[in-house]
Amino acid sequence: MILKLLKELIAIPSVNPSYGGPGEAELKSFVLGWLKDHGIDAKTQEALPGRRNILARLGSDEGPGTLLDAHMDTVGVDGWAEGSPYEPREKNGRLYGRGSCDTKASLAVFMTVAAYFAKNPRALKRPLVFAATVDEEATQLGAYEVVKLKDEYKIEAAIAGEPTGSELVLAHKGVCRFILTTSGKAAHGSTPHLGESAILKMNRILHKLEGLSERLANADTQDEMEKGTLNIGLIKGGIGFNVVPDKCLIEIDRRLGISETAQDAEAELREIADAEPGSILKNHIVRSAVNTSADSWFPRELLAAAEAAGVSTRFSQVLYMTNAVAYAEAGLPAVVFGPGDIAQAHKNDEYIEISELQKSYDILVSYFSREPS
Repeated sequence: MILKLLKELIAIPSVNPSYGGPGEAELKSFVLGWLKDHGIDAKTQEALPGRRNILARLGSDEGPGTLLDAHMDTVGVDGWAEGSPYEPREKNGRLYGRGSCDTKASLAVFMTVAAYFAKNPRALKRPLVFAATVDEEATQLGAYEVVKLKDEYKIEAAIAGEPTGSELVLAHKGVCRFILTTSGKAAHGSTPHLGESAILKMNRILHKLEGLSERLANADTQDEMEKGTLNIGLIKGGIGFNVVPDKCLIEIDRRLGISETAQDAEAELREIADAEPGSILKNHIVRSAVNTSADSWFPRELLAAAEAAGVSTRFSQVLYMTNAVAYAEAGLPAVVFGPGDIAQAHKNDEYIEISELQKSYDILVSYFSREPS
């Protein structure tokens, strides 16, 4: 059932608009219809214009519930290796297709778990809150809208679906993203002395950013989770050979180590930017690190559920960011969990090992079937 559903999900394009795609609308309609066909009354919540989350609560109206959140959007498909990214292809125990790993596999598992308990309500020992969210691959605004309903849906803990190999990820880095622009004075290329090159200004900044990146990489700690990183992901400037450029722009991705603060990271960048007159640093997005304690009741309950199901798992941590940040910032114990390997995410031949699906399903069914301790 899970594999069939995953194939149906892959076949529906849901590339995030930030990658030039259509968004999640068609997939949202499919998920809503599928849930209804399996006896689940779901509602939608607008997160962005024309883009809506799906939510449903199963079990008692009283008592705290656990959220299963899987995002519906994917990255783009430019350069897809073979065939169509929307025609699921099985080969050697793997299923290929955009979203097969990140993270329609989690979505398929979470939907199937919800359907199981809708059919077997007496087996459900703690309320289950299901969410299919938008915009994880850009700014996580879908999850930030869901968390606004945590009191209405009585959410006490959250799982963010991502490819973790069914491991229980308790910690991941945060991120700050900045847009830095330099301004100069336009002039004809034959008289550059009459202008001021914004690109040359940016060049001086880039050299300083390279130095900062090296200092971060050479930090005393050997723990990668404690280290910050810096990446320049985009640069734009100038209009042609014969014009002194008056504008240049870069986009900066600054990953935060577990102990770093966004304020300190921004202060470092602002000091570099302020050294060049006419430079402006704008904060585009800030997402905190996630660091759920291994002693918290929630990961312990999940670990016990896995053991009861006979599935081997462990606590772990990852470098990438997820929707878990929205729930952790709201004070909820948050765990990242789902089938698949992050090494396959976003690739031009994305796939999932089909055997991964059952492991995640069994752990979740075990968790929701157990009386809270």
